[in-house]
Amino acid sequence: IITNWHVVEGSKNVRVWLKPKDLVAERYMLDNLDSYQARVVKIDKEKDLALIEAVGLPNDIKPVSFGDFNNVSIGEPVFAIGHPKGLIWTFSNGMVSQLRKNYKWKYKNSYHFADVIQTTASINPGNSGGPLFNKNKKLVGISAFSADGENLNFAISVNNMLEFLKKPEKKIK
Repeated sequence: IITNWHVVEGSKNVRVWLKPKDLVAERYMLDNLDSYQARVVKIDKEKDLALIEAVGLPNDIKPVSFGDFNNVSIGEPVFAIGHPKGLIWTFSNGMVSQLRKNYKWKYKNSYHFADVIQTTASINPGNSGGPLFNKNKKLVGISAFSADGENLNFAISVNNMLEFLKKPEKKIK
């Protein structure tokens, strides 16, 4: 499972929940629904990416298909899924506002650098690490941050994510 480094920052182990059949409140999900143990396998702080490995997930889970940052067009529709402000499984739509190669941004006391998709799809605290899909249901980005102003939302490109997956694992401190 891919997420953002800032989501798992400082953690070696995390928990994973799958979307329940019926919508429930976040607290109910955390306290009452089954979860899966997972460990942080590797991180790339500069690109704000992390890979986690969950144990015991059902065999019928289907992996997502990947798009290509080079084929993303300004103006095309995109869709984000996340948990903004604890409002779990929120789906939002928007369009690609711009493609920003080698974009630099700051998060708290860390600096990051990646190819990003700027989008009008809502990305708020709680959306971080969630998927950004195109209209063909292909993953084109990992929702990462928003900037001050209206509709200034950003996702790390799927191409940067794929490069990250190819890098060898390093021991996490």
